[in-house]
Amino acid sequence: MTLFGDSQPLDVDLAVIGAGLAGTGLAAFLRHRGFDGTILLMEAGRGPGGRAATRRRRDDSVWRLDHGAPCFSFSQPPQGLLAELWNPLLDQGIVQPDLGLVVGLSETGCLVDPPEHPLLSGPRFRGVPTMASVPEAFLQAAGSKTQGAFGERISNLRRENGWWCFSGQRRARSLVVTGNLLAHPRSLAMLGWPDVPLRSAVPLNVDPPLDAALAQICEMDASVRWNLMLELPRCSDHLPRQMWLTPEAQERFGIERIVLHRQHDQRLGLVVHGLDDGSPITPESQPGLLLKQESRQRSALTELLRPWPELVQALPLAHSLGVMRWGASQPLDFPLPTSLQWCEKSSVGFCGDWIAGSGFGMAEGALQSAVDLAAQLV
Repeated sequence: MTLFGDSQPLDVDLAVIGAGLAGTGLAAFLRHRGFDGTILLMEAGRGPGGRAATRRRRDDSVWRLDHGAPCFSFSQPPQGLLAELWNPLLDQGIVQPDLGLVVGLSETGCLVDPPEHPLLSGPRFRGVPTMASVPEAFLQAAGSKTQGAFGERISNLRRENGWWCFSGQRRARSLVVTGNLLAHPRSLAMLGWPDVPLRSAVPLNVDPPLDAALAQICEMDASVRWNLMLELPRCSDHLPRQMWLTPEAQERFGIERIVLHRQHDQRLGLVVHGLDDGSPITPESQPGLLLKQESRQRSALTELLRPWPELVQALPLAHSLGVMRWGASQPLDFPLPTSLQWCEKSSVGFCGDWIAGSGFGMAEGALQSAVDLAAQLV
């Protein structure tokens, strides 16, 4: 993959909005299936990954923190087309089984069995050395005819004369959207758009399958997470990997889980997956909400970490790396049927963990939707 620059062609065969697991997995699997066209991946973040992104620091060259998903969760071992995409990563050592201890925490801060949850019910894997290693490997497999444009938030989207048109005079014959923001009414508040971008680009009744897909997407809801990131000093090796709060504890503390990520120098990264309290989120309100979430979560940690005294003792020394708002951490309902993944007339497709099928709402679902769409395109 190459980074997009002025010297590269502005017209491509396929544009993919989003370079998370679904977008990078799609590009890699298209190449695996023999697709020889040019691909442009456009991503708002500074690098690939989405849920599998890894936070780096300008002031600390060795720090790597998996601040989204701590592992890749599957409902069952990968099979079929998904195995064709996933198993080479295992063979190459890019992923390995995640055998880290998972414990539960009650509303009184006591150790209990972890709650039942789809993310804990099947095989789990970790990226080596970080979660971002997987999307990076997918981009490598996508080859030199794949371009990446990072730090790019879509501000212009049009459909003209058989082309999908973007800012900077970029055009693509076909478009794939891996998150549903550009097809969902929540884009109006989050991006300040006057209308849902895909709806503006293709008016009603031009493409009936796309109309059906957009109607379904409008009904979707997703959970929001506020992930607090902390750096802690060196601690012992006898600590759990994940601490999941029971439903009662989640209601009391507003936290889903706590994840520990040990660094190469034995320092400890701690990520709190905080639950949303329903406060309206706009570009203007978000900075204040980030500060509120950090204060609330840090206060809760003193009580939640009592089973591990050394962590409680380390909290006053913890260095905050801020809070990341994860706007659509997990889809909740109304998955998009696979029959609507590709809308031929408008040359637009969809993939992501919000597509119906095995692993809905998980890494498995994101990757499964990518290989299924690739099979339709090639």
